[in-house]
Amino acid sequence: MKRVKVYFFFKIKMIRDDNIIQLESQPINIMSFGCIGLYGKTNTGKTTQLFKLKDAYIENSKKQQYDLDNPSVLGGEFTHIYFISPSIQSDKTSKKNQNDNIIKIDGQKDNILNLIQYIRQMKDQIEIIIELQQDLRQFFKQQTKIQYDRHTAVLLINILKLIEQTKRKYPQLIYKEQNQVIIDNLKDLYQILGVKTDYTWIRIPKIMTMFDDMSGTSLFTNSVENEFYKFIVQRRHLHVFACFIVAHSITNLYYQFRVNQTAILLFNGLKPEQMSDYFNTIQEVQSKNFGEKEFTEIYKNVIGYYEDDFDKKIKYRYNFLYIVISPTPSIYQGFEKRLK
Repeated sequence: MKRVKVYFFFKIKMIRDDNIIQLESQPINIMSFGCIGLYGKTNTGKTTQLFKLKDAYIENSKKQQYDLDNPSVLGGEFTHIYFISPSIQSDKTSKKNQNDNIIKIDGQKDNILNLIQYIRQMKDQIEIIIELQQDLRQFFKQQTKIQYDRHTAVLLINILKLIEQTKRKYPQLIYKEQNQVIIDNLKDLYQILGVKTDYTWIRIPKIMTMFDDMSGTSLFTNSVENEFYKFIVQRRHLHVFACFIVAHSITNLYYQFRVNQTAILLFNGLKPEQMSDYFNTIQEVQSKNFGEKEFTEIYKNVIGYYEDDFDKKIKYRYNFLYIVISPTPSIYQGFEKRLK
């Protein structure tokens, strides 16, 4: 299997199918529709790794092409990238990424809920357009030279107007037609209308969300009615290809949030009781030979959680434990393969 070339600090240990593999500066695999948590105390490299993950996902998305004939497969580049953080104005790592095509949002609850609502509305509107668009493309694709009666012409014009309105509303989703038969038929129709066209359509959104410094936020309430929880659970249907959550404490995320994560990166500073609580939520790595004690020992050895030894704390400051929660083939779909 190919892997994404994303290199991290020092040692990484992966837990997968009860096998513990020690790796030195190894890449982390891209996960389709993943929800990845990064946890640890302040100033241990969480946000730096968050942006490395972001860069890896973006670079690999550029190697893919979106397919208008298979609109629900989220190939191609990301269309929307959101960085959400309460400390967005003071975060040095965030400021270093000023040139990125990222929409930065202050982490106020209302702002986050507004973003979630916007993504839902966009999803609903786009899916209607995609369905109309596919019918229209099929009509054009099967015709080498179309003779338009008045009824057909009016119908096509109204559909095209609706598509053009949507393109103006969501310019990030504009995608160029590749099929020459369709292009020729579009050209003929637009000539009849006396209007120029760029031979483009709307594509499905491909979204990345990065929730940084989310510790203590009221978003993480233990309720199935929680809008943020619904967003995490429904992320695949909302076309959120990658979702990252950064927090200082695992236990700030209630059980429902933790079990919906596909991978976690555990940094320095997590307490033994937090490790115990989290281990009990990841049944995939539990076995008769690997229990809470072994899990905690691995964390201590890799991360170097040495409360009384300053030198070791500095030495292991940027190490982290990487755990794949659901190492199944389905989490790598969307790219259809793991990319180099």
